[in-house]
Amino acid sequence: MKGNKLFGERYFLERLLGRGNFSEVWLAKDSRTDIEVALKIYAPATGLDDHGLDVLSREFSIVVNANHKNLLKPLYYEVYERKPYLVLPFCEKGSIQSEIGKMSEKDCWRMLRDVAAGLHHLHHMTPTIIHQDIKPDNIMNGPTGDFMITDFGVSTHARSTLRKSMSEAFQSAGTWAYMGPERFSRENMPIMASDIWSLGATAYEMMAGDVPFGNEGGMLQKSGAEIPVLHGVSADLSRVIEACLAKDSWDRPTAEQLVEMAEDGLNGNKVYLPGESRPNPNKKRNIVIASVVSVLLIVAIVATILYLNAPEPVDPFAGMTPVEQCVALMKDPQTAKDGFKRLNEESQKGNSECTLLLSRIYFKSLSPRDLISAEMGEIKTHLNIKNDNKKAHNLLLKAVKQDKNNYKALYELGCDYLGGDSRTEAVERDIKTADDYFQNAMKLAKKAKDQFYIDKIQNEIDIYKDYLEATDE
Repeated sequence: MKGNKLFGERYFLERLLGRGNFSEVWLAKDSRTDIEVALKIYAPATGLDDHGLDVLSREFSIVVNANHKNLLKPLYYEVYERKPYLVLPFCEKGSIQSEIGKMSEKDCWRMLRDVAAGLHHLHHMTPTIIHQDIKPDNIMNGPTGDFMITDFGVSTHARSTLRKSMSEAFQSAGTWAYMGPERFSRENMPIMASDIWSLGATAYEMMAGDVPFGNEGGMLQKSGAEIPVLHGVSADLSRVIEACLAKDSWDRPTAEQLVEMAEDGLNGNKVYLPGESRPNPNKKRNIVIASVVSVLLIVAIVATILYLNAPEPVDPFAGMTPVEQCVALMKDPQTAKDGFKRLNEESQKGNSECTLLLSRIYFKSLSPRDLISAEMGEIKTHLNIKNDNKKAHNLLLKAVKQDKNNYKALYELGCDYLGGDSRTEAVERDIKTADDYFQNAMKLAKKAKDQFYIDKIQNEIDIYKDYLEATDE
């Protein structure tokens, strides 16, 4: 690709920001709005055939649902002259590539925390997204000081499709330096722990000025090389980075555990690796323990007497809301169907929260995260429920009809209209309608003082605001 020309009949290419194995990233100016954006153009030299275009189109329909403050979500996907491209917010501060060997320990802890938080979100999407290419070039300095992951959502299948379309001169093995040892096995299947190894290699490079195993990456470690000592950093940061770079994937922390460890490091607390016991600050001396045990024995005797004379056991669901009762039942394979039946009954009775939960079970993406945990994947398996996005959308409309103040359902409806057919298979993309739902949801979330949803809704509004202005909708 060459600069100083119009691409896609709309974007003026100003300068090349970076080049990867399968794509180029350009700083471009939207000729309609005069706004600077980043264009990520795939197969820029050759373009793709119909099969390749279809594969990438399906890949990026998943990315539409990747809403998290530590993910640089694309604003728009299009194809020009058989070249697929993404329109991304332009991060003026660029990637952390320029900070290699210069990053402070505090910023390294922040980077580990933010990137791990973004990876945790990707790893728990449905279907699961493995990034496969965490490295300094793909970690951006966000406008509000957060670190943000870019270039996510391209599966192994899509990478293979792109690789077949690229000339050998354009391809590079430069990312080997950030690939864990399991990526050089016979199976060569990327797993969640592979992203953690890549993040560990990136953190090592930010502090040391070079990657731990040179261009060979995990291939060298697989052959027996040990992790080089990381000088000039605290013992806790060194231990965390080494844990991420563990040769065996099961010895590495999960993204969620890494967030917790990085928070401790950032706050100056002692960092404990997975499996390490935290000291009990309330540990009693032996004499106190003996006294407590004596008291507990007495209490146990009294409790036994009371139990033998107690009435029938209390309802295990006492104090739980209907939606909490249904979730508790559905988590157990033995009672999952009973829980789902009760959920439908409560929805029919007009319970808006139960209708919202029912909608999300039928939807391909399990959200909102405060209502439906990662365990919902298991619940769907227990129930053998197939995705039905049209039904999910109609249930959202029903939830709002049952309770016009249900801002969680309003938020999801906004996401439906923002994603359009690629998300719901039920409605056309309508930015103006999406904006109406988001604004209404924001008012209600603020009234309820629900900061989680205030942040969630604001993040969505910030992401599509430029697009809304650009299209004059």
